[in-house]
Amino acid sequence: MVDQKEQLDYETARGLDREEAAFYYRGPAEEVTEGVIFAPRQGNSTAFVCDDAVMLVDTSAQWYVPRAMEDLRRDYSKAPVDTIVYTHGHIDHVSGGQAWIDEAAATGAKRPRIIGHEDVAKRFQRYRETHPWQNFINKVQFNLPEGIDAFSTVPWIDPDTEFSQEMYVDVGKERFELYHSRGETDDETWVWCPRRRVLCTGDTFVWATPNGGNPYKVQRYAYEWAVALKQMAARKPAHLLPGHGPSMSGEERIQEALLSTAHFLRSIHEQVIALMNEGKWLEDVIREIDWPATDKPWLRPIYDHPEFIARNVYRLYGGWYDGNPVNMLPAHSEDVATALVSATGSEKILERARKLQQDGELQVACHLVDFVRKGEPDNAEAWTLWRDLFAARAAQEESLMARGAFHYAVSQAERRLEELA
Repeated sequence: MVDQKEQLDYETARGLDREEAAFYYRGPAEEVTEGVIFAPRQGNSTAFVCDDAVMLVDTSAQWYVPRAMEDLRRDYSKAPVDTIVYTHGHIDHVSGGQAWIDEAAATGAKRPRIIGHEDVAKRFQRYRETHPWQNFINKVQFNLPEGIDAFSTVPWIDPDTEFSQEMYVDVGKERFELYHSRGETDDETWVWCPRRRVLCTGDTFVWATPNGGNPYKVQRYAYEWAVALKQMAARKPAHLLPGHGPSMSGEERIQEALLSTAHFLRSIHEQVIALMNEGKWLEDVIREIDWPATDKPWLRPIYDHPEFIARNVYRLYGGWYDGNPVNMLPAHSEDVATALVSATGSEKILERARKLQQDGELQVACHLVDFVRKGEPDNAEAWTLWRDLFAARAAQEESLMARGAFHYAVSQAERRLEELA
């Protein structure tokens, strides 16, 4: 059984109801349909028992493999793992590969073959080259404590079998279909088991607003993502096993989930392109979008945010330039802030920021305080207001990614205030 500290209480977690909190669920392994063992962890893992062999779709993160392995071996199957398929190269989905290789060696079984898209190994190499940056940015994104340096400690096991667009894989007497589509990543694979009508989506479906705009990470692909969701729906799956959150069963429910998510992504993608074609720059594109609804339990913006997706689409087609010539070869923001504060004085700016705070205009207040904390880096009043503003914004914000940045701003201010005390 799952340790109580691991088991998410849906009804109390962040005040969300059961379905809204689904993205965060980590529970015990379950047999979704005969011989299909689903382990919902930080990154989900699925074991298909195929007579005297097992196929795994994703391994989960390395720190969750012992529990998934224990559940599988104790309750469902002791057959050796023949094949591991990576749905994409993110740390929470593939860093447990070494544990399954070690199990095979310990039991005298042959080493599992590992299948992934041809770009997975390139991703792993990028992580190896940039692991200090990856460690840092994930601390910000997830509000992690110091000492959590996962990217420099996990084993990156490259696929030994790669494919480009599609591949059929036989394990035991079972056939699996593997399809590539860019979406959250450029190395995405989704897996279809036609006999059992089981779909493993990877992070193409995660019980939350699609992670199509992550402000901390590389490019995502909203259009291809929507196409892949429609291709999945066309298979008429009876069971959907997502990259995060609990399993979903029932053809009608799954169709609604896949197609409404595709529509959500297509709506943002098409509106961004239409506004760009009208000659609109990024900030006006963001202001003028008619945002699609997030009222479905699988579209809640509890991780990514619709605005981030729009920014990512703009980046794909329009680059980083925002249309303001001041930002083409700009001065450093600290130099700009110093000049402004010198011209106006910090007190007037902070007074206006406090008034905006009282009126609930926290976004604009943050911009004003930003000038003072950069223009007068020893101004404790500015740092105190900066801390309070972002603490308030973090308390209000649904998106985990946005909250991570806001919490980082709070901790940054607290460190600076300690230095100034």
